[in-house]
Amino acid sequence: MFRFIFRTISVFCLAIAVMFVVIDATRSVGVSQIVWTPLAESWVQFLPNTLDAFSAWLAQRVHPILNDPILVTLLGWPTSVVFAGLSALFYLLGHKRRPRPGSMLG
Repeated sequence: MFRFIFRTISVFCLAIAVMFVVIDATRSVGVSQIVWTPLAESWVQFLPNTLDAFSAWLAQRVHPILNDPILVTLLGWPTSVVFAGLSALFYLLGHKRRPRPGSMLG
């Protein structure tokens, strides 16, 4: 059950990553240089009021020494890279491990 959910989330994250790669590629062709859309810009564009609420929530839950560098770094990364990483993470969580040939477990 959880494997199916993780794999489904992985596919959605991969679709979002590909969408942002296409958006960034289109912008890059338009201005004749490589353009990467930071996660913060995409977040504000699609969900305008939630970034401040998330920052406030995270400030309450995480130690300030970790909060600022992690949040600033993550929000500065390209959106496509963040979602591709999330896709890989959820894929690994939903991946069914198969026994190695010759092992005594299976």
